[in-house]
Amino acid sequence: MNRVSCGQFAALLLITDAFALFCLMGNVSIITACGFVTGVILQFLISIPTANFYKNGGTLKSSPKPFAWFYLIYIVLWGGLLFVMLWNASEEITIPAEKFSLIPEKFIITGLIAVTCLYASSPGEKALSRAALITAALGAVCIAVIVISAIPKSRVEYLADLSCSDGFFSELSRGFVLSGGLGSFIVLLGFTKGTPLKSAAGYFIGKAVLFAVVPATAAAAAGGIMEITDFPIITAAELSQPFSSQRIDSLFLIIFVILAVFAISVQTVTASYLLSTVIPSFKRFRSTAVLAAMTGSAFLMSGINQYSVIYSIAVVMAAAVVPLLMVLSKRAERRT
Repeated sequence: MNRVSCGQFAALLLITDAFALFCLMGNVSIITACGFVTGVILQFLISIPTANFYKNGGTLKSSPKPFAWFYLIYIVLWGGLLFVMLWNASEEITIPAEKFSLIPEKFIITGLIAVTCLYASSPGEKALSRAALITAALGAVCIAVIVISAIPKSRVEYLADLSCSDGFFSELSRGFVLSGGLGSFIVLLGFTKGTPLKSAAGYFIGKAVLFAVVPATAAAAAGGIMEITDFPIITAAELSQPFSSQRIDSLFLIIFVILAVFAISVQTVTASYLLSTVIPSFKRFRSTAVLAAMTGSAFLMSGINQYSVIYSIAVVMAAAVVPLLMVLSKRAERRT
């Protein structure tokens, strides 16, 4: 795997975070933003040992294979969960499928996204990381337009209304679930140019801004209809309407699909790399195999609550527990 710059590293990961955030289901409030930002701070703190591990010459490839297997399975499952989020959000954002009425919409969406992801990930992480900067910039502009145009329609009383919140710790857990991309973070951090800790800090600063601004804007703009909408972020984007002559729905749909493709492509590239690490003889069709595994896991998880605390525990395992075991394993090797 080739090295990526700090900017490319942050862009690849923030695209996944933005897509997961757009697909957020359930009520949001100012407590949501506080819980999410607190979660980001905790994630940065628990990532410091990983950054030091890479700084001191450690690599995931040189670590015992069970660690690589763990992240391979984890990323495949996270990719499957991204498919589930896409399926759920497609019910809110209309994706026409009338001409294929005999084929379930899930299969159409999955097939089109999978083919596009194969094309996007086939050149490898180098081409994907370069394109990620453009995609992240487009996404940032789109979010900025939505936030600015939503300000005149926002109400302070919506932000002050905490009745729709399930509490700080519930929002903290939900924020960790949306941070499933930390598996790819662990893999990609070892291939960043410059200081790993500085790259991690830059990424988490961007993530904190994203996880603070977007939920707060959604709460202020869509607070009045929070009880009747399943996707508050998408609803807030639809309500913003910055252009008098054209609705933003089409623009948002384009950006949404691009983010979906990139988010799943990032998981495909990192999982493909891990697959080559654990099974070196597997040289062809790795991306295809990974996407097939993601699709299969998506169908298995489609009926499960995607904000279950189990997913939060898995994120903590990926971001803190397993990296700590990698550090301890390296120290044990040095002593022998």
